[in-house]
Amino acid sequence: MVTLPDTAPRIAVGDGWSLRPLDEPAGEPIGGPLGSRRSAARRYAAAHGDRGDPQEFLVHLQRVRHHPVRACYPFGAHDFVVRLGDDGDGDDGDGGGTEHGGRAGRAGRVPEAAGADLLRALVPALFAADARCRRVIAAPGEHDVHAQRVLSAGGFRRVTEADLPGGSVVLFAAEPPALTELSTALDDMPH
Repeated sequence: MVTLPDTAPRIAVGDGWSLRPLDEPAGEPIGGPLGSRRSAARRYAAAHGDRGDPQEFLVHLQRVRHHPVRACYPFGAHDFVVRLGDDGDGDDGDGGGTEHGGRAGRAGRVPEAAGADLLRALVPALFAADARCRRVIAAPGEHDVHAQRVLSAGGFRRVTEADLPGGSVVLFAAEPPALTELSTALDDMPH
């Protein structure tokens, strides 16, 4: 849970969820996936307006091309990596650490229902913000069952396991419906 002063403007992502940028002072242009392009990971505080409580959850967003997970699959130039919560070690996902941490990450975990609800709103917002985005990827540690449940409940599908410099991860992907509905059957291909 994040408890920081609310000084930056919020970005509505849908279903009552909003994001507040944490990496830039108020009045600066919003950087990252939902604003101007940037290579570094961006941190946001996510909150649900209808819940009536001050709880905010940390969300990390970054382009895959600037993240170690880029070596794990044939990524698109506009694909995103998402990570929920704080892994407790200060790693923002661009140094190769596993995405949801181990024991240290438990204090900063997003509750399963809230995390899944947030992902179901955030992923379509990312696809709407960048129509050329083909996938939103997440890479929790291979032993982080909590993060894997959150991702599955949030609409991500398990793709494969991979080894990153910080440890083994499980790749999860979410794709826009227009992409997932494309047939890959040879009979459907133009000849």
